[in-house]
Formats: sequence, C-alpha cells, structure tokens
Amino acid sequence: MTPLGPGEMRARHRPLVVLSIAGVRWLLGLCLALPLASLVAESSVGQSPRGDRALFEGGGYLLLELLRVQGANLAAAARGLLPLLLLCLLVTVTCNAALLVALNVRGRLRLVAWFSQALGTVPALVVLAVGTALAQLAIILLGLLLAGGIPESMTRPVEMTAAQVALWLLVALAAGAVGGISDVTKAALVRNDAGLAAALKHALARARRAPWTAGWGWLPYGLLFVLAWLGAAQIVSALDVSASGSWRVAAVFVVHQFVSLASVTLRAAWYARALRFAAAA
Repeated sequence: MTPLGPGEMRARHRPLVVLSIAGVRWLLGLCLALPLASLVAESSVGQSPRGDRALFEGGGYLLLELLRVQGANLAAAARGLLPLLLLCLLVTVTCNAALLVALNVRGRLRLVAWFSQALGTVPALVVLAVGTALAQLAIILLGLLLAGGIPESMTRPVEMTAAQVALWLLVALAAGAVGGISDVTKAALVRNDAGLAAALKHALARARRAPWTAGWGWLPYGLLFVLAWLGAAQIVSALDVSASGSWRVAAVFVVHQFVSLASVTLRAAWYARALRFAAAA
C-alpha cells in the first residue's frame, strides 16, 4: 500500500471504514449490554406489564430500587463481563490502528495487507494506551492532592472556589495534552512505520514546535462531540421512552447510533489531522 503525501489525509476519503468501525462498536456494546439487560428483564420491574419502561420515569426511583435489589447480581455479572470488557478494549485498539492505517494509505484497501499492517502496530498501541492512562491517572491524583491543600475559608468562599476551578482546569488541560500527544505518537507510529520509542520522540519533537496542535488539537472535535451528545440527550428526553409506543424506543436507538457514528467520524477527522501533523516536515 502506498502512503499518501503530507497533507492529503482526510477522514471523508474513508466513509466505509468509519461505518464499519461504528458497526463494530455497536456489536461490542450489544455484547456488553445483553447480560445486564437480561437481569433487568428477569426482575420484578422487567416482568411488570410496562416492562423496563418504568425505569425511565422521572426521578429514576425504580432504577435506584432495582440497583438496591439486584445490586449483588449486577455486580456479579459485571465481574463476569470483565474478560469481555478487556477483549472489547483490545478490539477498540485494533480498530484505531486499522483507522490510522486506512487514513494513511492511497487507493483501495487490500484487506490482508491492511489488517496485517494494523495488527503489527497493536502491541505498541496497547503499551501506549496503558502508559497514557497511567500518566493521566497520576495527573488526576496530583490534582486531588493539590485540591486538598487549598485552605478552606469561610470568609473568602469565592476565592477558594475560583482556586479549585482553576486547579481542575489545569489538571484537565494537562490530562488532555497527554492524550493529544499520545494520539500524535500513534500517528507517527503508523506514518513513519517506526518503533514506539522513535514515534514518541518524533511526537515530542513536533510538540515542541507546535504545542497547541500536539496537545489540544483534538479539542474542536471533542467539543463537537459534546454538542452532539448534549443534543441527543435533549432529544431522548423529549421522546420519553417511559411512555407507550415502540416507535419511541426505535427513535432513541437511532439517536444513540447517530452519536456513536459521530464519535467515530470525529475521531477519524482528528486522526487525519494528527497524521498530517506527524507527516509535516
């Protein structure tokens, strides 16, 4: 497969890849949700004439009651799903690798060559994902320690609140920068066909030249996803699946899938930008 030239990577060139990855995510979500949904269906709420619609009534009191009554069973099911969750995370990393490779090459994708190249980057991406998660966790823990050190003042509550907000904003920016540089490293890994150490070195060098793009270039795409998520929440609330009508459930399903597709599309757009950034001289 022939790599694209610098600046040619565009998410809109791979619509079928984006749709395929969104479909894989839907299947993974279904596999995780079905065991939990079966427990709800077997509960007293699920066997009532209205079924689980009652769980979505205002206030969510029945949902809290279900968690109280079925909490042990739900926790056991969640523990049983842990291996499946780990498998889903591995598949997600593989999908990200496949998306990066697809965005980086020219012309029609050859399935064997495409997946061979994608699978070759998976071990490095797994190590990078674990390292990124640990670094972000360390930043959050440091934020908790610093937040605990802010003196409480009954006479100046506004200043105390402002200090806490400023601290957590800095923590969010730092964690976001780690995630952004991690994505640029992934792009360099695929673009330059290099090892993890060389890709990280390249990403850090690019970050020194353009820190905003490397650390927070994903921010516009993240904000668009938040807007899509908030809009979907408003639509789902208006549809009110606690009322009768199968069309409401179908409409909510469509809205959920739209948000899932939007998340994959926006991630592809950011990956394309990260590839262009990694490929720039």
